[in-house]
Amino acid sequence: MKPASCTHFAPAESAVAGGGGRRPVIDDVFPGASALGALCREKDWGATPLGPVERWPQSLKTAVSIVLSSSFPMIVLWGPELVQIYNDAYRLLMGAKHPAGLGQANRECWPEVWHINEGIYPRVFQGETISFKETMYPLAPHGRVEEHYLTLCYNPVRDESGAVGGVFVTVFDITQEVRTRIERDRALAEAKAERERLYEVFMQVPAIIAVLEGPEHTFTVANPRYLELVGRRDLVGKPLREALPEVVDQGFPELVDSVRRSGKPFVAHEALVKLDRRGDGVLDEVYLDFVYQPLKDADGSVFGIMAHAVETTEQVLARKRVEELAAERAAMLGQIADAVVTFDSEGRVNFLNDMARALYPELRVGATLAEQQERLPLERLDGAPYPAEQLPPARARRGERVIDETWLVRSPGAAPRRMQGSAVPVYGEQGRHIGVVLTARDITEQHRLQQQLEHERNRLNDVFQQAPAAIMVTRGPTHVIEAANPLYAHVTGERPLLGRTVREAFPDLVDQGFPALYDQVLATREPYVGNEALVRVERFGRTEEAYFNFVYQPLIGEDGSAFGVMTHAIEVTDMVRARQQAEQRAVELTRLTQALEQSNRELDRFAYVTSHDLKAPLRGIASLAQWLQEDVGELLSPGSQEHIKLLLGRVHRMEALIDGILAYSRAGRVRDAAAPVDTATMVREVLDLLAPPEHVQIAVQPGLPTLMAERVPLQQVFMNLLGNAIKFSALARPDPLVRLGFRPAGDAFEFFVTDNGPGIAPEYHERIWGIFQTLEARDKVEGAGIGLSVVKKIIETRGGRVWVESTPGQGATFRFTWPA
Repeated sequence: MKPASCTHFAPAESAVAGGGGRRPVIDDVFPGASALGALCREKDWGATPLGPVERWPQSLKTAVSIVLSSSFPMIVLWGPELVQIYNDAYRLLMGAKHPAGLGQANRECWPEVWHINEGIYPRVFQGETISFKETMYPLAPHGRVEEHYLTLCYNPVRDESGAVGGVFVTVFDITQEVRTRIERDRALAEAKAERERLYEVFMQVPAIIAVLEGPEHTFTVANPRYLELVGRRDLVGKPLREALPEVVDQGFPELVDSVRRSGKPFVAHEALVKLDRRGDGVLDEVYLDFVYQPLKDADGSVFGIMAHAVETTEQVLARKRVEELAAERAAMLGQIADAVVTFDSEGRVNFLNDMARALYPELRVGATLAEQQERLPLERLDGAPYPAEQLPPARARRGERVIDETWLVRSPGAAPRRMQGSAVPVYGEQGRHIGVVLTARDITEQHRLQQQLEHERNRLNDVFQQAPAAIMVTRGPTHVIEAANPLYAHVTGERPLLGRTVREAFPDLVDQGFPALYDQVLATREPYVGNEALVRVERFGRTEEAYFNFVYQPLIGEDGSAFGVMTHAIEVTDMVRARQQAEQRAVELTRLTQALEQSNRELDRFAYVTSHDLKAPLRGIASLAQWLQEDVGELLSPGSQEHIKLLLGRVHRMEALIDGILAYSRAGRVRDAAAPVDTATMVREVLDLLAPPEHVQIAVQPGLPTLMAERVPLQQVFMNLLGNAIKFSALARPDPLVRLGFRPAGDAFEFFVTDNGPGIAPEYHERIWGIFQTLEARDKVEGAGIGLSVVKKIIETRGGRVWVESTPGQGATFRFTWPA
């Protein structure tokens, strides 16, 4: 249906009276001070299909007045051309189409929506009111088509004839609201879809994931890995405290509370969690790497927490086992008396035990020996430097086994040390080379002792050759003669001896039973003593009867077996004959005989003791020197007497050194079972053994502790420290005072022994702990210089430490710690 015709207008009213005055018609049609009202008043409407305003029908004027006076977006469309007249609120919708759209035909102004409007206007011109809500119109107010959402109403406007002359359109642009809602709905849909996708990811991801929401931390999501972690319990919908009651006392509710309050994530690495996975009350220990991530709303408030975890139980337990094995290895290697150094496959040091650190303080973990050679130069025994490729570890890296090789270590500012050690390659699975182990021990003192023993042996040989007694040594079951001094050769007639058996050298003694005595002594390991034995001996071309006091002494080896016989003889022929010929000297001879018998008894006892105590030829040599001194001391020259005195002193000193070295070497290797030790009782027993002089005052702190310790080593420590304190303070002062006390020191106790003796200068505080170190001459204060080194080794190998605090003239305090 076409719109009603609007071509007949009422006669025009006079527009202006007298010019420049009020225009009643124009002002009444376009009232108000709005911008559109002013624009309408100025527009030449005669150039539009509507014609001059004066000829408009009243119905149009009324409609226009209503539109311009309304604050709502309105437009009136008049006539078959649907000429547009709109107000200020509608102008916002016009965009760039304003002001050309004022008085323009609707189809011409909005061609982009004519396909919509061309079906609407005929209905309105038939008198129908049509409304649309939130309808999309593809408008182009700015030259390009855009989606606009409008709520609008089309109302018919009737003219004076009662027919519809135009259309009132009320328009509300709700584009922004609709777009906002659509965007919100899309975002919600996307969020829902994303949440569903995330949920699916949570369900399938190989990590352990759960989401807890609300102040009670209620489970809203728990993926299969999480359920498997907690024993497949029904969690969703339950608060944390109810779902996992065993974690309450482990502090996890408080932890998630803090994450919710602070809004900051919490990260844990290898955290221990105890879970009742089987529902039987037995808690399994599980290790986790986890994150508590706060989940926030748009306003930034925390609405929940996501728990993301990875179980690391196997890795943690494996690493702990490796660490335990490494600690066990370090502990075991730390107890080895030899230095142990291990190298990786690249030749770099990766482990040093305590002895290695003590012997090689310059060594550093992580570097090769070649890189450290300037600080720790290794030399051959001739002093030539070791080429880097010839170092024992380098050779072992190439597959060579270096066994018991000797070299020198020359540390800066110190004397060279002689080392003996081995380096062997270490292979792993499938024969793969994984490193090298170097073991070494400091044999400097051992070597020095061997040299000293050799020197003393040479000196002893000089004494042996010059001794006024006849001495011979045989070895083996046939008694091959190894040594005989000049006097023995003389009393036997200067016959050939060395290298011959006793029977070959002395055929004249076979029938007298002497070779058989050698067999007896070697078999029984018991000495045979002959006093004034009559011997028919061939010497210097004739057979003579001679009398001898002699001992056949078995020589006992380290394994306890007899390997030879030493003959010590003194010819007493003149003495026996003088007794027989001089009865008038009976009294004197009786005294001499008793003295001789006493000497022989002492010699017998001495020989018996020697037979049981002889550990090495050294003791036999000492016995020999003592016999010489006792038997013929008056016949010796002063020089020879001094030699024997020096010999005895040095032999005894060597025995003390050997015993001390044995004690020193055993201090770190020999371990007894630990047992409760009451140190108060032990100290009383030690003081009873030491028996200090009466003028020495001993003060012991009450309440000495009870330790789990090896009794003998701890007693040796107290014996050495208290004995030194008593000895040196008694030598230095008329009022010697020794104090012993203790104090707790963590997992150990610290003991101290203080004296008021002469004190020790600071420069000797380290030296005194070395083996064979003494601050006084041995002829002034007897001592082997080993006691403190034994103390140090005992204490340090038991996990303690020992040190001295002293200044000259102020006494000394020796302190040591011992594990409780």
